[in-house]
Amino acid sequence: MWLLAQGYRWRPIRRWEFPELLSKVTASKDLSALDVFICTADPYKEPPVGVASTALSALAFDYPSDRLSVYVSDDGGSDLTLFAFFEAAKFARCWLPFCRKNGVMERSPEAYFQSGGCDGEAEEMKVRCLALFVAQR
Repeated sequence: MWLLAQGYRWRPIRRWEFPELLSKVTASKDLSALDVFICTADPYKEPPVGVASTALSALAFDYPSDRLSVYVSDDGGSDLTLFAFFEAAKFARCWLPFCRKNGVMERSPEAYFQSGGCDGEAEEMKVRCLALFVAQR
C-alpha cells in the first residue's frame, strides 16, 4: 500500500480554473450539460438551512439555465427539509437576480452575509434571507 501511494507524492496533481475562457464560448450548446446532486438524510445532522444554501449556490452558477440541473435527494423524507426548500425557492426568485446584477461571486447566502460586505440593497436582501432562516428554526 505504501509503495502505491508514493507515486502521488512524487508528482501531485494540480488543477487551475480559467473562468475567463468561459466567456469565449459563443453558444450554450457548446457547453456540456451539468447535473448537481445534493443528498441529505437527517435534518438534525444536516440542517436544512445549509442544504438550501448549497442548492441556492448551485442554482446561481454562471451557467446557461437550459444546461444546468440541480437535484435534491432527501432520504429521510423530512417535512422540515421540504418546507425549507419551499422557502428557499421563494428566496431564490430575488437572490439569483441580485447575484447577477451586483456581480456577487460568493453565491451562497450564508457565506455572502457572513463576509460583512453588505450595503444598501444587500441589507434588504439580508433581511429576506434572515426571515427564511428564522422561519426554518
